[in-house]
Amino acid sequence: MPKFLDLFADEIRNKKDRLKLSLEKGRESSLDDDFRDLLIQNWHPLPDGEINDLHLVAVDGSRGLREYANGSRFYVVRAFGLSNKGEKFRKLETEVFLARGSSEDIERFIQQKTEFVEIALALESIPHLKGSKKLILIDGSLYGRMMHLLRDCPVEGDRGFLLRYVDVYSKLLEKCRRENVLLLGVSKDSRAEFMRDEFLNQLYLKELSSLRKSISMREIKELENCVNMVNSRPAACFETFAKHKEKHGSLLDKLEQIMIERLHARPDFQLILNYASSPGYSKPIELAVTEYFQRDLRRMEKNPEDYVKRMFKNSLVENRHKEDEFQKYAVDIVNKVINFPTITSFHLLLDSRDTPLRIDFPSWILGSENTLNILKKNHFINHASNAVEEIIRMLKAGYAGLMDYNVWLKRADEEVKLHRRDVDAIYERLLEKDLGITLIHTRGYRRVKYP
Repeated sequence: MPKFLDLFADEIRNKKDRLKLSLEKGRESSLDDDFRDLLIQNWHPLPDGEINDLHLVAVDGSRGLREYANGSRFYVVRAFGLSNKGEKFRKLETEVFLARGSSEDIERFIQQKTEFVEIALALESIPHLKGSKKLILIDGSLYGRMMHLLRDCPVEGDRGFLLRYVDVYSKLLEKCRRENVLLLGVSKDSRAEFMRDEFLNQLYLKELSSLRKSISMREIKELENCVNMVNSRPAACFETFAKHKEKHGSLLDKLEQIMIERLHARPDFQLILNYASSPGYSKPIELAVTEYFQRDLRRMEKNPEDYVKRMFKNSLVENRHKEDEFQKYAVDIVNKVINFPTITSFHLLLDSRDTPLRIDFPSWILGSENTLNILKKNHFINHASNAVEEIIRMLKAGYAGLMDYNVWLKRADEEVKLHRRDVDAIYERLLEKDLGITLIHTRGYRRVKYP
């Protein structure tokens, strides 16, 4: 018997019921019936019809990273674009670098580099799109790409990379709007909770309204603070809540469950898989910035010059011979972040046997002129049916069943995927040959590579 397999089997048997529930349904809660009702209210059937004269490009990326015994690292990131008319687009960036930072910092940097080449490739593909319906599909979330905190990167010689990232992203958004190109982010895996959070907000407001008949306004205000602050100050909020619960008893049961639910993870996908009885899509939500990003955004608005000086100290040193030019460029990029358009998102289930997709698009598609600094809270959009249904028709055209959520993105993924052997046998060997050196990996990697 393989090592530890007997212990694993014992663990499974001892935790069978809990593990089965978590894997099949997720976490249970007394709010489940409320979530089911709210999902049904905000779930719409798929539209009929097809899209004609559609010209699209699907973009995906991949990356490889190696660390060497002398402390340097080598990366290669690449993006591939494929159109529904057979056109192909490629982009690649590679570098050797030194860095101070944790492995998580480096991994985040490489992920952002991959997104950067994807965005740059999407921008380059726009002039090739023709016809009345022009579309760019990017694998992943458009919203997530806006939520990178704008500051120094850990990589020496490229500390200000995120400024270039935002610059290219801003140009892509501006050109898509100007050229009437629909930009969609498609995520086949998502831990987003924006729909769940909006449902919780509705339940919370409804419950507070009913409590106003029985509880004083002073107590209502204190309970509001408990619910609103529970994520940042859970211990203090539950301590205050316990005093009210001692006085009012079961009257506060549901509000207590709402507070508990806010502390726990429950992805939107879980609600859809549990409660959606047929294929369809969720009501779109216009997304405000995250709580963490909101703090940065306030600093950017208040004094962009000071923000650059505080958050790009290392970049300013790297660019000390052209500091004024760099400072001016950085401030301009900070202002672009402030004026980024908001993103609207919804979930799409194309087959009851499949998992949902998360779809992101710029809110201007629905006529919204909101920017990141204007919209303060997420909200459902009630007038989006025509535009969203056209988006769904486009995505239905590329759906090929459970194994192919989108034929164009799937093909782009297959073309761009960077396998371990590609980095080892091709890119590193070419690097060694052209530079006339021998690359020595860290001992941990050599143990894996040469068993």
